[in-house]
Amino acid sequence: MLGAGLRFALTGGAATLTHLVVALLLIRAGTPPLIGNALAFASAFMVSFWGHHRFSFAGHGAAVGLAFRRFLIVSGLGFVTNETVLFLLLQRLPRHPSVALLVSTAVAALLTFALSRHWAFQPGPLAQASPAPAR
Repeated sequence: MLGAGLRFALTGGAATLTHLVVALLLIRAGTPPLIGNALAFASAFMVSFWGHHRFSFAGHGAAVGLAFRRFLIVSGLGFVTNETVLFLLLQRLPRHPSVALLVSTAVAALLTFALSRHWAFQPGPLAQASPAPAR
């Protein structure tokens, strides 16, 4: 059986790969990098949420709605981080948007991992306050 960290890495890898492939295809097709990155983020969001909800954190105990709302916040923070780092790197590396995209995506992935693991897929206060079932 795969450990939680490996499951998270596989799901995150699938979402990141989705993000990068879509972004690079759009950028190479002439879409401005910040717009291509935003569209790629949107395409990878659902891959990420459902993968983490059903695979990475299977049995996490958080209700789907709660986990979705929290993960939307986490992903939003990851997106803002990604766009900000990408924007700043494009100022320094204007001829290398692909390199800037790889770095900004890696930074955002690290932030998303930490927040997802420690907050987004944790049970809500009502689930934590519930007594354990009698055995």
